[in-house]
Amino acid sequence: MKEFDRELRATKEWEGWERKRSQLYAISEEGLLYPPKQIVSMATGLSVSGFYGGNPTNSYLEERGFKIVRLPNERQTREHAEAPFFSLGKIYDRRTDIHEPFGGSYQSGIAPSSTARAIFVFTGESGEQYGYVDGRDELGVFSYTGEGQAGNMTFTRGNLAIRDHAIHGKALHLFKSLGKGKGQEYLGEHAYAGHSIRRGPDKNGAQRDVIVFQLVPVALLDDESSAGFDEETDDPMPVNLEEARQRAMEAFHDAQSATGKTALRRLYHRSKRVKDYVLLRAAGICESCLQPANFQRKDGTPYLEPHHTTRVSDGGLDHPRHVAAICPTCHRHIHHGLRGYQKNLELMEAIAAKEVGQ
Repeated sequence: MKEFDRELRATKEWEGWERKRSQLYAISEEGLLYPPKQIVSMATGLSVSGFYGGNPTNSYLEERGFKIVRLPNERQTREHAEAPFFSLGKIYDRRTDIHEPFGGSYQSGIAPSSTARAIFVFTGESGEQYGYVDGRDELGVFSYTGEGQAGNMTFTRGNLAIRDHAIHGKALHLFKSLGKGKGQEYLGEHAYAGHSIRRGPDKNGAQRDVIVFQLVPVALLDDESSAGFDEETDDPMPVNLEEARQRAMEAFHDAQSATGKTALRRLYHRSKRVKDYVLLRAAGICESCLQPANFQRKDGTPYLEPHHTTRVSDGGLDHPRHVAAICPTCHRHIHHGLRGYQKNLELMEAIAAKEVGQ
């Protein structure tokens, strides 16, 4: 640390380092702050790219008596805000229960949160006057009409936010309006499965293109309920990491015109491809604690569990940047343990570092 004070602290590269978005933690020593990874690198001779920051580095330093503090920068308060939690079927006040704590436009049918990785989607009978007829089919797929009252609907603003929500790691929370002053019924977290374009009237009666999204409850996409779709796929297992990632990314472009059972099947296949990729990426090592998987599956492969870092639950689709392969102990710790939220933030940083440039 004396070397850092002497040679680096006053340099342009390190000036104000503790305010940068990439810095989440610091060593606190005699009233001064030090960058943990840089200090470990200088002390050991290891390149900063040769080991993980976050929890692994912090634990290494704390075991040696150093005090680690969290830096209050904008990235933590905005990008890593607590994930919203709503109970299925419960009635919420849109203003006080949704927008005041999490932001987003009170007037829009599609309202991305300004403080959390979430998009709030509202449906109801009031949109029928503009040709918006939403509803769920027998498979559980919800058809949701996009936004735009006049002219062709396009993939901008809220419509774009729904289509690309998984790429940006944002959960879709669907609510149904019960009428003026009656609140919003929570219909659950959903995933975009595809869309169709149909012709319909705008608010002026002119015919235009209408985007209809296919949204699937993430609860339908767990391993048990998706087993039937697994039998229908002829998708072979990828042979290497590069192929696995390419297949996972290609799957994000396969479902854009899917509807009904096709949408559900493609969404499950996409989720499975992401899972295949992250398990290969982990190479048998928990991406949270960095320890080898403590047992093997019946087929001899290391047992690790996919964890969706931007979700309250772990059902369904996410993007490779937001899914980790972790051991059961770390998985339970994140969801149910003391400092689980903190552990999840550290995991998000570790996965972001792995996926940088991909």
